[in-house]
Amino acid sequence: MRNSDVPRRALQRAVELCGGIDALGDALNVTDEVLQRWLSGEEELPQPVFTQAVGLILEATSQQRAKPSDPSEGGRTDKRRRH
Repeated sequence: MRNSDVPRRALQRAVELCGGIDALGDALNVTDEVLQRWLSGEEELPQPVFTQAVGLILEATSQQRAKPSDPSEGGRTDKRRRH
């Protein structure tokens, strides 16, 4: 992956984690049209927006990790044995 792809890929991931372009636009306080131009590479993503998108990604992924695992989803159910 090229360094120039990182902001756009981060923005794509933020769209997924926020639940769509509308929700991410609300979170970043920008229009859907502006987001589409950034996502398409038509316009460069401003550094402050990139930083905010990364913050949203970190927040969303840390919340996912904080949820208790569901045994039906393949999570560990046995207790570790101490030696």
